[in-house]
Amino acid sequence: MEILTEALRALIIAGLPVCLLTLAMVWWALHRGHFLETNSIKALKHEIKTMSKSKKDQAENKTHDLIHKKWMKFGGGFYGIVSLITWLVIEVSDIIEMVINFGGFWAFLKSIDLDLIIHIFVEAFTNFIAAIIWPVYWMKRIDTSQVWLWFAAAYAGYLLGIKLAQQIKSKAIIKPESET
Repeated sequence: MEILTEALRALIIAGLPVCLLTLAMVWWALHRGHFLETNSIKALKHEIKTMSKSKKDQAENKTHDLIHKKWMKFGGGFYGIVSLITWLVIEVSDIIEMVINFGGFWAFLKSIDLDLIIHIFVEAFTNFIAAIIWPVYWMKRIDTSQVWLWFAAAYAGYLLGIKLAQQIKSKAIIKPESET
């Protein structure tokens, strides 16, 4: 019974966010024409891997948005998705904590000076490194003896997100029967 509880916890905390972000990222990339229309998860994963390794295409392609560029910078694919989630979690937490520590948003804005800007850049670099080594980051924060279960839940979420994005995109280009 304990493993079922842990599996459910892993699916909700790890699998669901990975699935939703993968769905959003892959659907958007398909929608924008960055990936070919394909029903094969294997082929799409290959395209993602190829795109993340192609630095020349990234430099020339100005149509990628900030989040997709960050995903590709993290390596694309599953590792990139979890790195991106980790980076977002760390950055949002840091921003909220910083604003609270200054006593609110307006107090934070009034306190901006060169030292604070340097601190923010150093913290951003540190957060980027923490996101790249996300397995270490999450293993320190999730109290479990079933680490494999959490990785499996996250990867299952990734695969499901890809499949859902492909299905949504393919249904969007199919015209209703009344139009044919």
